[in-house]
Amino acid sequence: MKKIDINKFDAEKLHFISFKTIEENISVPEFFDENFINEFETTNKVDIAFNIEEKLIRSQFDIEIATISDNEKEAKTNLKFVFIFKCDNMEVLAKAQKKNTAEIDASLGFSVSAISHSTARGILLVKLSDTVFADFILPIVKPKLPE
Repeated sequence: MKKIDINKFDAEKLHFISFKTIEENISVPEFFDENFINEFETTNKVDIAFNIEEKLIRSQFDIEIATISDNEKEAKTNLKFVFIFKCDNMEVLAKAQKKNTAEIDASLGFSVSAISHSTARGILLVKLSDTVFADFILPIVKPKLPE
């Protein structure tokens, strides 16, 4: 089987098609004082799926945020976003393998992940602005491609 062509990724051929919030939950205890928040604890992940035939990419960004405070109970939120992309030259960057697996150009996967992360940061700034999580900003991550 022919290997995929390395370094064929072209950002101009990647298009952001749609976005949807698929889950959004905020839990704030009744007697919670925002002034007692010291910091936020967070976990997040990005799952990416490729439909090579349709040239589509689905990226799901999940995040959980909890306050660390001097309150008796902590506030928590979890959100899930789905981003859909279209890649005009998918056939150059992805090759189907056996059993629902594929070989994907690292630059394409990295770009989709980075765009999902940064877009989620902006969405979170807006969605959380009127909540106890208003001061939370999703950190910038250092990009690194596999060697």
